[in-house]
Amino acid sequence: TLLTPGTVINAPEMAVLATAQCIQVPVYRRLRVAIFSTGDELVSPDEALAPGKLVDSNQYALTVLLAQMGFEPIRLGIVPDNEEALNKAIAGAVATADVVLSTGGVSVGDYDYIEKILGDLGGKVHVSSVAIKPGKPLTVAGFKRGEKNQDSPSLSSDCLYFGLPGNPVSALVCCWRFVVPALRKMSGLAPNAWGPEFVKARCNAELRSPGRRETYIWGKLHLVAGVWEFEPASGSQNSANLINLANTSGLAVLPPVETGILPGEFVEVLKVSH
Repeated sequence: TLLTPGTVINAPEMAVLATAQCIQVPVYRRLRVAIFSTGDELVSPDEALAPGKLVDSNQYALTVLLAQMGFEPIRLGIVPDNEEALNKAIAGAVATADVVLSTGGVSVGDYDYIEKILGDLGGKVHVSSVAIKPGKPLTVAGFKRGEKNQDSPSLSSDCLYFGLPGNPVSALVCCWRFVVPALRKMSGLAPNAWGPEFVKARCNAELRSPGRRETYIWGKLHLVAGVWEFEPASGSQNSANLINLANTSGLAVLPPVETGILPGEFVEVLKVSH
């Protein structure tokens, strides 16, 4: 055996295949991931801001994250808080992509239609919220499309839908924690390669949590003399404020029963792409 199933074909693996004159091997194609944002308050970065409006950063952040990981992102733009428009957008995305990511519209607001529409379109909602901070309003649903999609024969029979929170930090935390491992698994990676990677790291500052929910604190991971160290981002750890999210390489995880970690103590940290 030269290469086991689940092996990513990089330069060394390609050299092995060429040497063995294996000019054709079965592979998993790149997953197609449709991305759209919901909300009447959103504008694209090239539009002028007005009172009550916000720039849609989620779509661009998720697009870059997925592209860097080798997936094929499909940006579908901003969808207004309108049931008919959302129904059309979700139906089209489910029919043409392997995975759909939406941000916003999954909490308890007056115009949050996502879960109702998923049910109307034949989707089965598996998760409607998670006990984490930030990122509580997370929806996960599955769609069965039959043996083949006639419009896109290369698509698998199933489509996975993730309704992410609208707050930008919450959207990225949920993507790092839940979406990325799912996409890696669907891409055919070996079992020891697709799961989230956690390390024990020593804190160089105090970490605080209100408890009740599993809390994620973003910051930087450093390897110092063979020991991981975690440095939380300075400033407010607010899910609506993404300024101090830049250069994040780890998320410290505080269990619901843990309200604080002192400097010098160790904490579990989720490594994230950077």
